[in-house]
Amino acid sequence: MSRLLRAIALTLLTAALCGAPAGAARATDPEEGAVLDAARGEKVGRVPRVPWITGVSWSDIVSRAGDEGRPLLVDFTATWCGPCKLLDVMVFTEKAVIAELDSVVTFQVDIDKPEYAELKARFGVDAVPTIAWCTPDGELVDSFSGYVSSRQFLEIVRGWRQNRSIDRVLSDRQTASPQDVEVLLDVARRQAERGRVREADVLYRRVLNLRHSAPPAEVAQGLLGLARLAQADGRPDEARRLAARVADLAAGGGAPAMGQSDAARTERLLEAALFQESIGDTLGMLASFRTLAERDDRNVVALHGYARATVRTGRELPAGTKAALRATVYGDDDPDVVSTLAACYFARGMVSRAIRWQEKAVAAAPHTQRYRDELDVYRAARGEAPAGRSRRAVRSGH
Repeated sequence: MSRLLRAIALTLLTAALCGAPAGAARATDPEEGAVLDAARGEKVGRVPRVPWITGVSWSDIVSRAGDEGRPLLVDFTATWCGPCKLLDVMVFTEKAVIAELDSVVTFQVDIDKPEYAELKARFGVDAVPTIAWCTPDGELVDSFSGYVSSRQFLEIVRGWRQNRSIDRVLSDRQTASPQDVEVLLDVARRQAERGRVREADVLYRRVLNLRHSAPPAEVAQGLLGLARLAQADGRPDEARRLAARVADLAAGGGAPAMGQSDAARTERLLEAALFQESIGDTLGMLASFRTLAERDDRNVVALHGYARATVRTGRELPAGTKAALRATVYGDDDPDVVSTLAACYFARGMVSRAIRWQEKAVAAAPHTQRYRDELDVYRAARGEAPAGRSRRAVRSGH
């Protein structure tokens, strides 16, 4: 009888696990399960996004664009790229952007995939994100690199549709409105992108001189532009100081209402946090991402950034773990987010959980070497043999 009862219990348990949502089935910790369940309960469907085509060859995408007579927009991105994720959350979810690209073939390229190495070289991509506009037969018309707001993105794309280059669009705007802060910022960003540092510096400082009449969110953009120039010029201390001013301004420290919408404040603070991360200002990024996560606990970029910051600083790890758990739900189990969650657990000494979540990241992106390397580290910490090595070799350190 006891054997029969055990069999029935095993059958019921298997059925329960198979019917549970992904991730919840293996959540053995009640707190972990509670965080995941709460986030799933709050989540309402998927956020509309630009319908990117991925995983196909360049010849196939050009053939499709040619057959349909539609221009091509190519987004060169990477899973580890913060500004790329910011574009995804702040720009490619905007209704106006989705509508503008409805008649465009949109192709997203992960630059780390070997099959796109030749395409990356052909387009001269040396930074991500890079957005390229092409004719239906795949000829490059124009491109830009780095993060831009949805307003800037729409202006650029509409200019391309009218056969006007980015430089022509900006020149026309600057002629019409020489003291317009938005124009000054756009021209400065373009100059910096092309290596014209002195010209960019002058324009960014002109924005700061207009700070009494300009919205604080735009003043913050000018400060961040100067911070980027300082970092590129080998002045890291000045870059950190300027980035901290941006974060303080965007968080409301210098102007409670920010002079613009909450979305503008969030956008500036996200840019500041990602810049702080890029220059290794871990305490700065921790503070900025914490503010963002507290402001919006459903923002994947903010939650993920805060979790990364807790791992890098070794501080606030329990809160970082909860943020990463929420980000896995709102990010639809993005493997980079899942890998960060594993890192949170590993930093807390919870090796088994780290392995469990890292295995999930590897399963979702089996060709990403970094995920496999991290999984090997976690397994080695538990005395398991990484792929291709014996347990004896692990224990002996060879």
